[in-house]
Amino acid sequence: MDEKTVYILSDGTGQSAINIIKACLIQFEDPKIKLSVYSKVDNEDKIVTILEKAGRHKAFVAFTIAKKSLRRLVHEICHKKEIIHHDILGPPVEKLSAFLGSEPIENPNLLRKVDSKYFKRIEAIEFSINHDDGKNLKNIEEADIIILGLSRTSKTPTSFFLAQQGYKVVNIPIVPEVGVPDEVYKIDQDKIVCLMMEPDTLQKIRLERLKHYKIANRYTNINNILEEVEFIYTLKDKHRQWHVVDTTNKSVEETAREILMKIYGREIPL
Repeated sequence: MDEKTVYILSDGTGQSAINIIKACLIQFEDPKIKLSVYSKVDNEDKIVTILEKAGRHKAFVAFTIAKKSLRRLVHEICHKKEIIHHDILGPPVEKLSAFLGSEPIENPNLLRKVDSKYFKRIEAIEFSINHDDGKNLKNIEEADIIILGLSRTSKTPTSFFLAQQGYKVVNIPIVPEVGVPDEVYKIDQDKIVCLMMEPDTLQKIRLERLKHYKIANRYTNINNILEEVEFIYTLKDKHRQWHVVDTTNKSVEETAREILMKIYGREIPL
């Protein structure tokens, strides 16, 4: 199949459109696609010039543009030149406008606005880095989420993903021989989530991690891993308020969303 081109137009950075197009392309087996990204497309002249090129290349055009008048121009030119195109931002904004009963501001810079939420995310990231892997339990009561988990169950990447969304996270490795730090029992128990994984999958991940060392030990022994998993279940049975999330074959995003659902329910705060 010949390589095809997707043009991405945005009055901002275009990152939202890139993420959506990449998520769509995953559904196709080895697509021969080249992304051509045009950011800061904020006037008619730029749109006309870019779409002239898109027409010559027989490209697919995806765009995120805040101003309705500019979105309308993209539609008109694409229809005229028979360019396949998709408006990513327009339809949901217009439907939300009808739902909310108010007009959108149409300011492309709002997505990157430095406000209290931005500083909250920065604070959460710093907190989560300082409280990664059980290295610091000071101020643990300030955490929004406490993650307990066996080694290699995605504690750290999940913590950092949640931190980027503004949640302060403490993650603590669980080793049966060591147990759980006393500090964990002194905070809101509903904030605690235990990460675990199917024993066979966990063994494969640990073996992959140690493959260059060519040694066998309790860390990768299936019987030991079964004991660790059983220890997590025992903890959960003793502490009914704790939540358990199985990370087997899940992405960090899926794990993070499940954690938020367990603690906050469906009405996750913005």
